[in-house]
Formats: sequence, structure tokens, C-alpha cells
Amino acid sequence: MKRISMYLLSAATTLLPAAVFAAESAQCTGARAAGGVCGGTDLEGKITSVVDVLFYIAGALAVLVLVYGGIRYITSTGDPRRIQAAKDTIIYGIIGLVVVILARMIVAFVISKVA
Repeated sequence: MKRISMYLLSAATTLLPAAVFAAESAQCTGARAAGGVCGGTDLEGKITSVVDVLFYIAGALAVLVLVYGGIRYITSTGDPRRIQAAKDTIIYGIIGLVVVILARMIVAFVISKVA
């Protein structure tokens, strides 16, 4: 498990800048198509892009934890300790997914009140 988490962490830190720049590029293309100007110094837009990518990564990780818990449950072979560990993993995945969704809602609310 420790090795898998290290691979996920390294993949996330490697892919995060590419995903942020891709999201920023797509936003700039949309702004230019609408007749607007896409400035490179829009700090709010960059922060929003980074936060969005982080939420997508956190949501994907929560879903992966759910899948991992399901696999552990299926392969528990009736052992009560392994079944309980798998159920705990599934519960933690669900809690993580709920936290990510609530955090996204709170961030969207704060940004709408500030802007």
C-alpha cells in the first residue's frame, strides 16, 4: 500500500502542472472566442484552475480508495478481520468523497461571495 501511495503522489505532482496549464489554455481559448482578452496575470483564474485540478485529483483518489476497498472486500475470503478492514477502507473512501464534495461547495460559495 505504501508503494502504491508513493506512485500516486508522484503521478499527481508530475501531472498537476500539465493539467493546470491545459485548463488555463482552454479558458483562454474560450475567452478569445467570446471576443474577450485572456491576460496572463489573472491571479484569480490561475488559483481557480489549481483548486479545480486539486479537487479533481482528490475526487479521483477517493474513488480509487473505494475501488481498492471493494477489491479487498471481494478477496477477503471470509476472514472477519479482512472483511472489517475492507469495510473500513470503503467507509474512509466515502467520507473522503463527501469531504471533497463539501469542500468544493464551500470554495464555490466563498468565491461567489467575494467576487
